[in-house]
Amino acid sequence: MLAWGGEGHRTVGKIAERYLSRKAERQVKQLLGTQTLVDVSTWADEVRNTPEYKSTAPWHFVNLPLGLEFPAFSQELKAKTEPNAYQALNENLRVLSDKKQSQDKRFIALKFVVHIVGDLHQPMHISRAEDKGGNEIQLQFRGEGTNLHRLWDSGLINVQGLSYQQMAANLDHPDKKQAKIWRQDPMEQWFFQSYQLSTKLYAEAQPGTVLDEQYYNTHIEDVRLRLSQAGIRLAEILNKALD
Repeated sequence: MLAWGGEGHRTVGKIAERYLSRKAERQVKQLLGTQTLVDVSTWADEVRNTPEYKSTAPWHFVNLPLGLEFPAFSQELKAKTEPNAYQALNENLRVLSDKKQSQDKRFIALKFVVHIVGDLHQPMHISRAEDKGGNEIQLQFRGEGTNLHRLWDSGLINVQGLSYQQMAANLDHPDKKQAKIWRQDPMEQWFFQSYQLSTKLYAEAQPGTVLDEQYYNTHIEDVRLRLSQAGIRLAEILNKALD
């Protein structure tokens, strides 16, 4: 399950770069060398099927039953014992912020943090296990076959016909008060927001549903919002971890 596709992940990385503190920016450059947050944003997807990183496949999503209010959702999210995006993000942040860890371990942790923050803001990555996050819900969109998960990974983004640089430029001017709220939201709320949206998306797209331009017009702002939130929040947690 590739959240946002390459262009979406690169957009998140590009937005985050602008909001890094000077200290965090220096440490990111020290860890990544000639690479950038944009360059490493898709790495976790690229290695997930290799023998070395096969165990990280569950780090890209969280499966929870629908119908939970935030207190119950947060409790279940924190209590889950199987590997998942919430556990993985917290663990990689711990490694990244620990300067006693080796440079190599912190380098890998940074790349996972960049990617997982993007993943968790894609609503179908915080959804149901029984249909594999919408991968098994077959749909028609603009006259072509797809599934609910793929539609939100890349289908809606691709309709715009924009590069990640263009998307980042378009999204990189949020209201300052709103952006402050996004940064202050607890991490569990980031997951819950995707969960609330995926619940709505399931109700709108039963198997076999034919979706048209109206669906795109209705939801493209949701896509843009989640990408913008992901970029600003990624910078915020990197600033905290690296300061």
